[in-house]
Amino acid sequence: MRKILPFIITICSAVAAQAQIGGSTSFTYALIENSARHTALGGIAIAHLDGDPAMGYQNPALINPLMHNTVSASYAKYIASDINLGFVSYGLDLKDSLGSMLFSIAYYDYGEFTRTDENGRIMGVFDASDYTFQVGYSRSYKEKFRYGINTKFLYSVYYSYVATAGAIDLGGSYADEEKLFYAGVTMKNLGYQFITYSNNGYREPLPFDIQASVSKKLLHNPLRFTLTLHNLHQWDISYVNVNTRNKEIDLETGQVKNQQIGFADKAMRHVIFNTELVFSDNFQLRFGYNHQRRAELSPEERRAMTGISWGVGIGIKKFYLSYASAGFFPGINTNYFTVYRDLSGLGSANKKK
Repeated sequence: MRKILPFIITICSAVAAQAQIGGSTSFTYALIENSARHTALGGIAIAHLDGDPAMGYQNPALINPLMHNTVSASYAKYIASDINLGFVSYGLDLKDSLGSMLFSIAYYDYGEFTRTDENGRIMGVFDASDYTFQVGYSRSYKEKFRYGINTKFLYSVYYSYVATAGAIDLGGSYADEEKLFYAGVTMKNLGYQFITYSNNGYREPLPFDIQASVSKKLLHNPLRFTLTLHNLHQWDISYVNVNTRNKEIDLETGQVKNQQIGFADKAMRHVIFNTELVFSDNFQLRFGYNHQRRAELSPEERRAMTGISWGVGIGIKKFYLSYASAGFFPGINTNYFTVYRDLSGLGSANKKK
């Protein structure tokens, strides 16, 4: 069971802190994508500004008046069939140009596990789950800029082990609607754990990440291209597989040589490419490529669709439905379903019926 370390909620301390990569932090679920749209686009989408409430979950600067009285709900079977994820977000625009808010809840249910004693005797079963409770706020600056903050409470329970933490995300966005150009930047999970899994008080950092993205849609063409960079606070985020089958022996020492990762591969592990075919506001096709997933999760001899994702979005009146599939391992995909709806006029429509 991983424990958690002190991590001060300030930009300076977060950037100065030693970077964290997989396996060295707790509450890593706070970086999981929260909608079918994000999944189809490679896991991260922090640039495009529109009325989808789920967008503000990843970048608080994307929370905007178009999300007013709109709700988004997502469900996913995540990698394994017994891992269930769910997200709900609701947008609210404040009066008198005071800004916009987003209220979100996320849950991660990992199913049942067998409980045994130190001798391996079965003692029963237990559940494991994580939760995120998040409130976001953003406001415009001049005409094309927005800034925002997400405040979140993280709650984790694995049998009798319970941990909690508080964190914030800081974000900025730029939108030039005339040129169809968008950009976004976020610093995620600046936070501190309140309750540790164990009683010794030892804490590890939250999964801090700095992300930046630019997006451009072609004029008179359905194509929109996006480039996203993640883990910008640490250059080398590569994982060295010491159990690789194709091992090389050092002829002088007789020792096995560890996998060598070159400059280009290290750089690409920060990159996510995606594209959308925006045929209309009510029909879109999406594709994404996450190089880090492909390099680190796929087997050596059969990469298949690992790191590649795709999805579709369809609008029906005030409903917008999205589906996405992302490859994490050959034959093992994550399937996301998302629906969001503008609730404005819903009550009056029911009265007319």
